[in-house]
Amino acid sequence: MSDRFDYLELSDEKPKTPPADQETAPAGTSLGWKPLKLRAVEVIGTPDATPQPFSAPLGLIVDRLGALYVVDSNNHRIQRILGCNFWIYGKPGNGPGQLWGPSAVAVDGSGQFLFVAEQGNNRIQCLRVSGQHYVTYAGQTYGFRAPSGVAFDMEGMLWIADTGNGRVLRMDPRSGQIIGGMDRSVGIVQPISLACDLAHNIYVTDAATNDVTRYTYFGIRVHALGEIRRLSAPRQVAVDAQGRIYMAESGANRLHVFDAQGNSLIVFDTPSTQLGPMKSPSGVALGPNGEIYVADTLNNRVLRLEWA
Repeated sequence: MSDRFDYLELSDEKPKTPPADQETAPAGTSLGWKPLKLRAVEVIGTPDATPQPFSAPLGLIVDRLGALYVVDSNNHRIQRILGCNFWIYGKPGNGPGQLWGPSAVAVDGSGQFLFVAEQGNNRIQCLRVSGQHYVTYAGQTYGFRAPSGVAFDMEGMLWIADTGNGRVLRMDPRSGQIIGGMDRSVGIVQPISLACDLAHNIYVTDAATNDVTRYTYFGIRVHALGEIRRLSAPRQVAVDAQGRIYMAESGANRLHVFDAQGNSLIVFDTPSTQLGPMKSPSGVALGPNGEIYVADTLNNRVLRLEWA
């Protein structure tokens, strides 16, 4: 059996000069004028390698051990990848432990439970990392309609993008109680993805407004990335310890990185001449050692990037 990765040797290609917005951080940011570059170092999910091939991978998350979770949406399952080992969660269906139309996954602080947003089943499912079904959040108690995003905050609470109801909810995963949230009253229309930072903020990607907006946990709007530049079908975002925002910009076929103030730092769209450009990337996640993972959705692969 071959390794799960295809390794990229980029040093034999003639270096190309990237556009200005791919290379240089804008003046006045905390990063100054230091050039920034990204390069692809691994491809995950190719047909002749492990894990099993992806079909339209969407949401990504990395746990504290460095295991990568991939929402393998068209296969109605989650794949967990750690080293050369992988695990499969779910199979098509609407029963306990089965999945239909999954779009996002989050792992709790203990690393023992994963929470899956299922658009097709209008529910959030909690599974043990060991593989067993644990609990389902659905029905009249919650009234979810096509939930598309989940993310844990610094206090261990789970945020849910309840897309069809035009709201974002904050839930205590220990009790299952909804303890907060926000809706159209603060400008949320069709939330599809969520991310939380270390400063107790939540980032909401909204398909209707075509924007990514930062809020406090109390629903106070801080700023939106679209205030500075027009975005093209933004999807999942991730935030690092320096406050940099990594956005899968699906409509522009690229990863777009911003500083904490929303200034564009760099865009990345083509791993190599051999691999070709990304197509409709929809997921992004950060690893504990600086890894950057991008779900290259229509190419049915996940790329690992690093700062060059």
